[in-house]
Amino acid sequence: MITVSDMLDIALRIESVGYSYYQKLSEETSGEVKSLFVRLAAQEREHAEIFREMLKEAADSPTAHDWEDNVGYLKSYAEISIFPRIESIDVPNNINKAISSAMEVEKDSIIFYSDLYSFLPDSKELKNIIEEERRHLHDLVMLYGSI
Repeated sequence: MITVSDMLDIALRIESVGYSYYQKLSEETSGEVKSLFVRLAAQEREHAEIFREMLKEAADSPTAHDWEDNVGYLKSYAEISIFPRIESIDVPNNINKAISSAMEVEKDSIIFYSDLYSFLPDSKELKNIIEEERRHLHDLVMLYGSI
């Protein structure tokens, strides 16, 4: 059975890897591109902190721990679509490839968090993270188009 804590652990892992990737990209770039990656890394760190807090609340809550088996696809989605991509992410020498990889992870994260939100519809924090991830994707698309 998948629990809220399981899903939040996955979200925390996504954000932690995102932070590391953007931090590495910021070290390899300069100017406006570096500024974007520094900002994205900071926001991913903030998201991780929010998920840590949500995880504490989920662990302390006597209700809503277990979901039906039909949400197992969320875990499968993360394991099949997100984790292979983020665990194999190295900073490519080509900035376009680096940005393209980041766009894919942001897109997959938005899908994962949006599906997670359908099970936690009262979470303002998760809703805000989804919107911020959409802005990340938008910023990366704009950057990709300008290089």
